[in-house]
Amino acid sequence: MSTTKKKKAKLIIWLVVIAVIIGIIVMVIRNIIGGAAVSLTLFNQTCGKAKQTDLINYVNLSGKVSSSDKVSVSGEQSLKVKKLNVKVGDNVKKGDVLCVFDSAELEEQYNTLVANSEKAKGASDYNHSINQRNLDKAKNEKTDALNKAKEAISNAEKKRDEAYNKYNDMRAQADQLYSEADDAYNEMISAEDENVAADAKKRWQTLSSKAETVYEAAETFESNLSSYDDAVKAANSAYDDAVKSADSVIQSAQDVIDAEKYSVTDTSSEKQIKTLKEQIEKCTVKAPKDGVITQLNISEGSVPLTSELMTIENTSELVIAGKVNEADILKIEEGMEADVKTSATGDKIIAGKVKRIERIISSESQDALGGYTVEVSIEDKESGLLIGMSANVKIILDKRTDVLAVPFDAVEGGENDGYFVFVAVPNGDGKYTVRKRTMEKGFEGDYYTEVLKGDIKAGDIVITDPAGIDDGSVISLDVPED
Repeated sequence: MSTTKKKKAKLIIWLVVIAVIIGIIVMVIRNIIGGAAVSLTLFNQTCGKAKQTDLINYVNLSGKVSSSDKVSVSGEQSLKVKKLNVKVGDNVKKGDVLCVFDSAELEEQYNTLVANSEKAKGASDYNHSINQRNLDKAKNEKTDALNKAKEAISNAEKKRDEAYNKYNDMRAQADQLYSEADDAYNEMISAEDENVAADAKKRWQTLSSKAETVYEAAETFESNLSSYDDAVKAANSAYDDAVKSADSVIQSAQDVIDAEKYSVTDTSSEKQIKTLKEQIEKCTVKAPKDGVITQLNISEGSVPLTSELMTIENTSELVIAGKVNEADILKIEEGMEADVKTSATGDKIIAGKVKRIERIISSESQDALGGYTVEVSIEDKESGLLIGMSANVKIILDKRTDVLAVPFDAVEGGENDGYFVFVAVPNGDGKYTVRKRTMEKGFEGDYYTEVLKGDIKAGDIVITDPAGIDDGSVISLDVPED
């Protein structure tokens, strides 16, 4: 057992010595021929090509096409659907009648309550008309009473004025007679002729007698003047009393009318009528906006099981909502462009834009592990997408257009020593010589890396995932078609 081990050890030593000798010989030969490359044929290399292309950096999102503007149409749960005018997928316009509930029983109740209410209102209107008539009558009677009172005042004042005028006339007559008597007396005492004196005396006596009579009559008449004054006062007082009495009657009539506003009435029937009217109007369910019926929870002839009868979605405002993981969510901003593809539309790229980002996840949410919800709006109004389609979305974080790029797995090196690629140059005999080309790395896309600088051009064959090769190696490749 030990002899065998010794033989194997010697064999290994010899093999190492031979390998070293061969290495020395190779180095000598390379020095002699000026460093010519040693041909080393490898058959397990893969490759790609440098090309002018567009590069993007993106975050993936998958979701369903839905509407950003949808509404649940609600209705009665206790009534039977009399007529259903729509089905899922139908386009509707705002105001279109979607369905009609059987409102016969409600209408019967409504008509009965309205008839009773109209009777009650008729009685109320009749009572009001009587009260208004009493008020108008009281106002008219006041006008008549005041006119009569004014006439009485006018008559009393007229009689008083006539009495005072008569009294003044009597006093004036008495004064005139006294003046004429004084003239006769003076003539009498100054007459030298006896006949003239006798005649003057006679006239003096006659005039004095008449003056006394008239004066006494005036004094007697004066004592009655106060009765005329009293009559005027009484007429004015009667006018004031007529005003007060008439106003009192009018106010009483007005109070009755005013009390109508505060009378206790049964408003329950009015409330029932209003409620029934609203319920009857709701029995005709109309579309609140334009859109497509995407969900229907009722059928004709049956009573709804839920108050949400159907859902209407606006197909002109489509969105795709999906989940983005925690590692990528902070890279996304509202307004970023997005490329949308579906199996239905094939390779067609549909323009989208990040519309909304839910930056909060409830710890109790069942979707908490799925990530953050991001909503992408469809910018192309003629996209051909339908609600419910599955879609894949690339949210564009950054992009470069028409740049020279190589497969990302062909780039070797690092920031400190610099980056490079191995370019396979055809020899014309089906073999390729490997050349190391340095480069300045630019934008990194999903599968390609931008070449900012370097001796690399579009169409160059570059080795991907290079292993065991170096500058000058000769290899065989299965070059892919362009």
